[in-house]
Amino acid sequence: MRIYVLCILYVCMLMLEMCVSAHAVTSRAAREIPIRVFFNNSESKDPSHSIERGLIELIDTAEKTFDGAFYELSSEKICNRLIALQARGVKVRLVIESDAKASPGVRRLLASGIPIVFDNSEGLMHNKFAIVDGEAVWTGSYNPVPGAAYHDNNAVLVYSRTLAERFSAEFRDMFEKQLFGRARRGRPFDRLIAISPISVHDETVRAFFSPRHRIESILAELVRGASSRVYFMSFSFTSDFIGESLIELARRGVSVHGIMEERGAFSAFSEYMKFRVAGIDVRIRRGRGIMHHKVIVIDGRIVITGSFNFSRGADSVNDENIVIIESEEVARAYMDEFHRVRARSG
Repeated sequence: MRIYVLCILYVCMLMLEMCVSAHAVTSRAAREIPIRVFFNNSESKDPSHSIERGLIELIDTAEKTFDGAFYELSSEKICNRLIALQARGVKVRLVIESDAKASPGVRRLLASGIPIVFDNSEGLMHNKFAIVDGEAVWTGSYNPVPGAAYHDNNAVLVYSRTLAERFSAEFRDMFEKQLFGRARRGRPFDRLIAISPISVHDETVRAFFSPRHRIESILAELVRGASSRVYFMSFSFTSDFIGESLIELARRGVSVHGIMEERGAFSAFSEYMKFRVAGIDVRIRRGRGIMHHKVIVIDGRIVITGSFNFSRGADSVNDENIVIIESEEVARAYMDEFHRVRARSG
């Protein structure tokens, strides 16, 4: 009997060692691709390759810490993974917009003992980012909610300790100091530091946060610097500043093409009709789900993505983030997504 028990214990230890080893191999393999991009195809009948799957795989690689700031967090699969993550000894901390406090997923996270700070400020905590083990950053337009696989979204995963520290500083302001929106005025030389590019292998990445970095003016400046072509996909586009920059660009002969989500496109605040009057090729995305992207691709080599809708509120009141990636390979992936969405737009 004693030998039988010892055999069982040995097998269990061997299986645990194999699981840890497999986890380490998965983690190392992921790091071999320093920048990965993910898209949802709202037309797909098989959501198994959705962004949710990518986030789950990232969560499973965490060994020490997982810090997440999400506007909404109600996906049962994501919540289950975070609860399991904490159960195996990984430190999990979350920041969530107060409007999502009553969701069943959030209540389960709280019941499991995961600490959550809720934003009760004037604006929205509209971020969608996570930092894993102080070395990986996940961000984009994706909210971890049920049915998100059927919306057009994007996410990007970047392995960089420097980038992770910049996102961690933003997270600490919200989680530890409970500073949101206009309460954060920025630090000395803050924008100068943010403008400084981060090298990720052969690519360049920068990160900005609103309201302290005034993202609206950064986007307008980048757009005005385009030399040949600009493509954009926007869930909401009400920023006169960015809109006028695109119209000025088109008047200079730069090719400008856009896709806007049908909801809100014909409101009094939308830039859609201004673009049409100016002769810009802008189309309305229709059909299943929503087109939730907040993306600009410049000259086939610069990609801007994140949580930031192109609006004044996102610039001055909300907590938002963007990443600017200079990479022809990443730009091609986003252009493939642009053409896929454009094919069902009119």
